Amino acid sequence: MKKIIIKGAYGATNYGDDLLMVIFESFFLKEFENIDLYFEGMYEADYVNKMLQNSRYITARTENDWLVYGGGTQFFSYSKKEKIGIFPRIFGLFVKVFKHPEKLLHKISKPSGHEEKHNSKYIAFLGFGLGPFYRDLKKINNVTKILGNADFLSVRDKVSYEYCQEWGVDSLLGADVAYSSYFTFNIKPKPINEKKRKKIGLIVRDWVWEETGRAYIEPLKELYEGTSDFDFQYIVFAPFKDPKWMEDLKNSNVLCWNPETDTIDGFLESLNEFDAFVTARFHGAIIGALLSKPVICIEIEPKLRILTEDLPELLLWEKPFDLVSLEVLLQRLNYKIDYSESLGRLRRRADRGLSAFKDFFNSK
Repeated sequence: MKKIIIKGAYGATNYGDDLLMVIFESFFLKEFENIDLYFEGMYEADYVNKMLQNSRYITARTENDWLVYGGGTQFFSYSKKEKIGIFPRIFGLFVKVFKHPEKLLHKISKPSGHEEKHNSKYIAFLGFGLGPFYRDLKKINNVTKILGNADFLSVRDKVSYEYCQEWGVDSLLGADVAYSSYFTFNIKPKPINEKKRKKIGLIVRDWVWEETGRAYIEPLKELYEGTSDFDFQYIVFAPFKDPKWMEDLKNSNVLCWNPETDTIDGFLESLNEFDAFVTARFHGAIIGALLSKPVICIEIEPKLRILTEDLPELLLWEKPFDLVSLEVLLQRLNYKIDYSESLGRLRRRADRGLSAFKDFFNSK
């Protein structure tokens, strides 16, 4: 029996990462026999095992046959000139320690996941993203070394693929596994009511990396508080990761992912009640497309712009986040949007990456 550990940002109450975990489990349990499957995260989190069918969640790695990095943005480095001030970082850390001391202390006690040693026979990266790096040569050299030692790489977008080509690292252009055939949640499209006031979900996140990315917050709040033709509601995908928004929204009407009580498909059903989304989260846009909803991506970081290149039906609210430009985009929303061609292409890419990994795995 082969022992497989899938490493990711699991256990951090992030709906996007929890969704990826469930999809990865579906893939491995369906396509592989005689495996002992584990998901590795950095936080003590009892809720994770409740979501898994026939695998286990761990925070301390043991000897294994395969270490698989499961999706997400695994490596990046933001410009020192762009980094945000110290006070938002201190506030976020304070709130996290106050509300979830066990999670922060456990994370602090562990070494960086990108530097830790491992006892794995093989290493693979599946549907993961890279960057940005802003010419951080030290980080780039470190990442190039890590990827160069991997046995299999499948990236989720063309920019990540181009990084690998530039660094001389062999990789396959796949896609995020949420696009794959292993996303099996059967959510029926909600009928469009032309006369009804449209319900728009504002998917928010804290942003501690860059001032220019964080600048979306105030105009979005102004939009929510102003007179509008729309019915807005805030949505939080990661309550533990977004303490500032959670503090700001404690007296507001907000849909918040609670992995202790919610289910993956149940939360999808709740999201399906919206007519459209404005999102600062990568998987908020992907889920919106999978639910056939029009989406406006907030360009807090490059990967939201990259996403609109893979899914050209998505709209993009660009920096410097002018409120008027967002209002114009809201008026452009197409509630009869058809993603079928783009999603079909991305599903084939995602499935190709997973199938290639399966073939490689079986050859070992």
